[in-house]
Order: sequence, then C-alpha cells, then structure tokens
Amino acid sequence: MTIEEALAVLVEGQPQHMCTEPAGELELDRLEKALGRKLPADFRIFLSRLGGGILYQRHEFFGARRLMVHDIELVPDLVSFRHRFIESIGQELPGDLVPFHRADGVVHLLDLRGGGAPSVVSADGKRSYPDLASFLERVVLPRGAGTGP
Repeated sequence: MTIEEALAVLVEGQPQHMCTEPAGELELDRLEKALGRKLPADFRIFLSRLGGGILYQRHEFFGARRLMVHDIELVPDLVSFRHRFIESIGQELPGDLVPFHRADGVVHLLDLRGGGAPSVVSADGKRSYPDLASFLERVVLPRGAGTGP
C-alpha cells in the first residue's frame, strides 16, 4: 500500500475521526523549526490532509496543533508531546526520533536516521515498519482497508 492509498482510506473514514484542521505549509514549517529538523514528506502529507487528532477512536496522532474540545486538551501537539515523552522516560531522546503516534499504551516514533524513506519504530523496541504507509496499513487502518474487491 502506498501513502496515497493509506491516506485515501483515512480521508474516507473521516467521520470516525476527531482531528484538528489540516496543517498548512506555514504551520508545518514552524513545526519543523521547533523540532530542529525536516519532517518526512509522507508525514507532512499526512498532517496536511488530516491534521493531528484521534483516528478510529484510539489512535492519537500528534500534529502541528493540539486537539481541544471546549477547554480540555484531548491530544497535545507534537512538540509538547515530545517534551512530555522525554520527561516520562527520564532521558533525552535523539533528535532524529520523533514520537508521533500513541495507541494502547504504545508510542511510535518516526526514525529519521536511515537513508531513504524514514521508518517507524515502537518506543518499546518490539516493532518496526519500513515506512509510514506500512505502519498505517498494519497498525491503524481497519483490517482489509484498501485491498480492493
């Protein structure tokens, strides 16, 4: 599955999501500046189409803005979550690891160290995925989504 196919499934499922507005280019540029590094193109596309928020009632995606309902923060922005995550593990996180997703107590990070497409790794070190599209297909999307007839 490609990132475009995965995003098409996610966009189709938008009634099941609670998300911020999609991020604009200026917001994404500010996010990259705050992180001190470029975001992977496929994650930029994800944020520009969906924003951050809660997908399928359990997948938290951290984006350029926090998801607020009234005065309650449901999902923090990516920079805030990165700081909270570092505090929770009690050690600095390499700059090339960017926590972007949490579900069922497991945090997933974009691993920007490798050449080519960035991979996704779980914070507990038990799972990894070759790219964002594979992660979305195997972890986030409903079973059988995007497989066609």
